[in-house]
Amino acid sequence: MPLDLVAWSYGAEVTLDYALDHPERVRSLTLIEPPAFWVLRALGPLDDEAEKNVDMLLTLHGDITEAKLEQFLCAVGFCPPGQSPRALPQWPMWVSYRQSLRNSAAAVQHEDDPARLRAFHRPVLLVKGTGSAKCLHQIVDALVAQLPRAQVVEMPSGHSPQIVSMALFLERLAQFQAGVRD
Repeated sequence: MPLDLVAWSYGAEVTLDYALDHPERVRSLTLIEPPAFWVLRALGPLDDEAEKNVDMLLTLHGDITEAKLEQFLCAVGFCPPGQSPRALPQWPMWVSYRQSLRNSAAAVQHEDDPARLRAFHRPVLLVKGTGSAKCLHQIVDALVAQLPRAQVVEMPSGHSPQIVSMALFLERLAQFQAGVRD
């Protein structure tokens, strides 16, 4: 049976690729801030901020130092502008899980054809977090413009709206899935 897929960040990028490869297996798709830079690159050159974010993401391999963690957290909107994430109460937890940020360049350098987005006719809910990276918002906006049955919802909390605004996210997800028709 077709599935309702929900994914966040890199998981959302991978899930988008899976959905485009296997639309018959998808009932609905919910993507929370996928870093699908290929969508922006397909529509034109990346702006300076997006290029900086790509460059930063490409450094997330090997040992993830506290400096790399801090750079990532600021880039995706986990800390208010001008404030160090080291001053936030979440810092000790983030430090303990920092190695989970390791990634392969493949996710950031992935290329695809926007025609596959336009051919995907399943319902899609795109979620962006207020205060998140400008490039992630640009990606979501580009996706909603290309996907025929997409809608966007913006929620508080930077790059983790489904965690910080969990009740609101679950409410919006339930509304979206209730309106899905096969």
